[in-house]
Amino acid sequence: MNDRVFSDSIQYQAVLINLEKNNGQLRCALCGKILTSKAECHFDHIVAYAKGGKSTLDNCQILCMDCNLSKSDKDLHDFLLEEKAKRFMSGETINSEYNKPIQAASNTNEKMTKEKFDLIVGDFIKEHGNIKKIDFTRDKNGLPSVTYITKYYGTINELKLAFGLQVDKVWNRENIWETLVNYSKINPKFKQKDLKKENGLPSLPCILSYYPEYKNFSDIKIALGQELNYELWTKERVVIASRKYLETHDRITEKDLRKENGLPTAKVIYNFFGTLQDYQKEIGSDITKRNEFISKEELIRAANEITKNNGSIFESKTAFMDKFPYSLSVISNRFGTFESFAKAANIELLNTKKVKYTKREVDDCILSYLKDGNSIPTKAKQLTSLNLPSSATILRFYDDWKEPFVLFSKMINMTSK
Repeated sequence: MNDRVFSDSIQYQAVLINLEKNNGQLRCALCGKILTSKAECHFDHIVAYAKGGKSTLDNCQILCMDCNLSKSDKDLHDFLLEEKAKRFMSGETINSEYNKPIQAASNTNEKMTKEKFDLIVGDFIKEHGNIKKIDFTRDKNGLPSVTYITKYYGTINELKLAFGLQVDKVWNRENIWETLVNYSKINPKFKQKDLKKENGLPSLPCILSYYPEYKNFSDIKIALGQELNYELWTKERVVIASRKYLETHDRITEKDLRKENGLPTAKVIYNFFGTLQDYQKEIGSDITKRNEFISKEELIRAANEITKNNGSIFESKTAFMDKFPYSLSVISNRFGTFESFAKAANIELLNTKKVKYTKREVDDCILSYLKDGNSIPTKAKQLTSLNLPSSATILRFYDDWKEPFVLFSKMINMTSK
């Protein structure tokens, strides 16, 4: 029998303890990610087996795949101190009470009373000056589960009031609309990205939850009496634009569905009409036969025309598609994936987005980028174009997407002195 593997009985008990701790949800002991199947779970030795850790219940924790791969054979103590070590090396002053989050993370059998909850939250506020709901989802903070907010206080704002903190504005149907009206008078061309706390505005999901009669941001702008910053396609507008195009053309095919022709994209057509043939029938165009659809050979010929004039190397998929006359859906329909098409057309992309990153890969990627002498990106949307992990990926491991860039820049500067 392999004594390195936890027995089924121990795994079962570890699951029960985890569910009890997290109010019926199974969560990764390190990052807090919700796990929904056994295939996602890794039963991990808190003290690594390679370092003498036993395969017993008190040395067993449940991790997600990313955390298990990152932790490797480091014991839990070393793993949780990684961030503190990085901060120390970057020149920051660190708190000497380093074992507090470790105790909070590993003590699964201790009952969380309101007194203990208040003590932990109070210590966190003293150290950070504030607390947010998202702080309870980051295991590195050593805070109890976010469900205890509801259990003991109801809402995060009630918790903040109890600890003498400034609370976020509580939105309702009346003050949401009043705020939007006032803001739109001052900023008549405001966009969806402006809907954020910094502007004193509610988020789009918040607005839609109180105003279910609106389906999207465009509906809200129309209700505010504002002009849209772009063409809002309706089925009627599609028919009018298409018939106008047919006044000077024999028919409309999939390759004609482009903005420069005054027509919507193929995606809009399929949303309204289901198929290209039904759309053509509605507008009075000749019907495209099955064998007249754009073939693989036509797509390759179009790609060859582009590479002939621009070369075969492109910064990204977006850079290529900006020049390509057909939609991405056409490529997917013929080749399955863009990657298969690019290989067949001998197209090389400099920047390709990695689907999944571990924390170690995120750190290594950012470190490599900075060591090459590059400056910290100024905007989150620049990240993927620089072949870096997206801001959403970085935020899985850090409180702010710029945090690791600043941290590693300091570390590099300290090392070079």
